[in-house]
Amino acid sequence: MTKVEKGRKKAAQAFQEEAENGGKSSLRYSAPALEKGLDILEFLSEKARSYSLAQLAEEIGRTKGEIFRMLAVLEARGYVEREPDTDDYQVTDRLLRVGLRRPKYRALTETARAVMERFAAETRYPCHLAIASDEQIVVVSRAESPDLVGVTVRVGYRQPLLETGSGRCILAYMDEGQREHVISILKRQHAGIDIDALDAERELIRKKGSIVEESRIMEGVWDISCPILSTGNEEVVAAITTPYVRLVINQMSKDEVAARLREAAQEISEKLSTI
Repeated sequence: MTKVEKGRKKAAQAFQEEAENGGKSSLRYSAPALEKGLDILEFLSEKARSYSLAQLAEEIGRTKGEIFRMLAVLEARGYVEREPDTDDYQVTDRLLRVGLRRPKYRALTETARAVMERFAAETRYPCHLAIASDEQIVVVSRAESPDLVGVTVRVGYRQPLLETGSGRCILAYMDEGQREHVISILKRQHAGIDIDALDAERELIRKKGSIVEESRIMEGVWDISCPILSTGNEEVVAAITTPYVRLVINQMSKDEVAARLREAAQEISEKLSTI
């Protein structure tokens, strides 16, 4: 087990211990102002709509006076913004952009960009790149189809990991420490989750090297997802995905698109492993 894997396993064990302790924090030190700011960002990042000051205070269990100045600072720094018509608050993608400055994610997006754009140009199908964020996936890059018709996914888009081909593809290739951490979160959120079924699916995905299945989110759309793996300076696990819809103007089959996508994923993986 590598040092990175040991660290992830230790973090997962600590997370599980905290969960079993009723969610009580074991931190030796506290920073109330920072905690308020994180409460705001974490809450808004999970919501599809904006919230007023009063609504936000009620939802996170704070008073309006406690979070007013914090919101003003977060807005000034670009982490939240207000809708022009309502003045309600919503989170921006600034935190995502900060996270993507980490060397391994910057290398991932920069290395993948040219390959993704070539795939989209040659197949005339869009594709996007996703990474795991705890029990969710977040899209960090995309390449558009040259055609005017098709399904695209915006950068910053989030969905539960188990609801997407990207997420389940990533879960199948996580190291044991990472996987245990995510599974511990899923168990807390879904009491009846079938871990044996997830393990069986993991073996099947790894055997095939991809996922080709009907989307669990959009009817008439197929998820075609392939893993991107790197064994360079920092291990990376991501997924490249094409939302496939059979179009009259594009006669490529799912199998053809999947084969081209596997080639693209392999090329990105090989390039990342040399960095």
